[in-house]
Formats: sequence, C-alpha cells, structure tokens
Amino acid sequence: MKVGGFYTRPVVAVSTSATLAEVAVRMRDEGVGSVIVTSGGESHPRVVGIITDRDIIRAQLERKADLSRLSAGEAMTQKPLVLHERESVDGAIAHMRTRGVRRAPVVTADERPIGLVSLDDLLTELTTTLIEVVGILGQQSRPQER
Repeated sequence: MKVGGFYTRPVVAVSTSATLAEVAVRMRDEGVGSVIVTSGGESHPRVVGIITDRDIIRAQLERKADLSRLSAGEAMTQKPLVLHERESVDGAIAHMRTRGVRRAPVVTADERPIGLVSLDDLLTELTTTLIEVVGILGQQSRPQER
C-alpha cells in the first residue's frame, strides 16, 4: 500500500510571498486547515514549507502585526517532512512518528507537490484494510460445535 493512493487532492499550495491574509482566505475557500508552501513558481514548484491555521495565529500574536503584513514564508514550518507518492504506508507512519508531525506534503518522483497526507488519511486507510481482513475471517467456515 502506497501513500500515492490516498492523499488529499488536489494540492492546495501558496508561494512564500503570499500574505497570511491571502493564506487564511485560501484555507477558508478550500476548506482546509493547512497548505503547502512552494517556491519555484507554477512551472517548477518545490515544497519549502507547510503552514497551518495555528501557524497563522501564532505568527500574528508573536509579531503583533496585521495578517496582510506577514508572509507565508515568515510563518511556515520550514523543511517539512515530504513523502514521495511511492512511499509505503508503514514508511510514512514511521517518518511521521520520528518527526512528530500530523501531516506531510506528497510529491512525485520529480519532487512536484501533488497533495497532502494526514494522520486521519492513514488511519482511514488502515481501518479500511482491517475491516476487509475481518470480513475474510468472518467468511471462513468454523467447525461445528458438538
């Protein structure tokens, strides 16, 4: 089972120069709590960070500045855990546990961001697999009691 099969799509990304006001509006419009921060423009985007709604609040409170004066680059978590679409679920869980993160951008082999995977996504995938295994066990015939 690979991460590329169940990450959240489409990718929701902003540039490092986007204001936090723009990021907050984008999060609201897309119905997400985090976005990937990229550099390199639309033709060659590369993941450089991730920003959550919590990061926006923290940056505003720490800097005591209007959200239109703060950039995504100032508030983002730099060097986020990035998972390749061919990463196994077990590998993704191990990496996320090691880094202590709840979400990670997913990229293609050429490092192009294609989505975001969260612990909720992983839990849903694992739960579905377990339900399928239980279904198989339930279909097996059991010896009759005497």
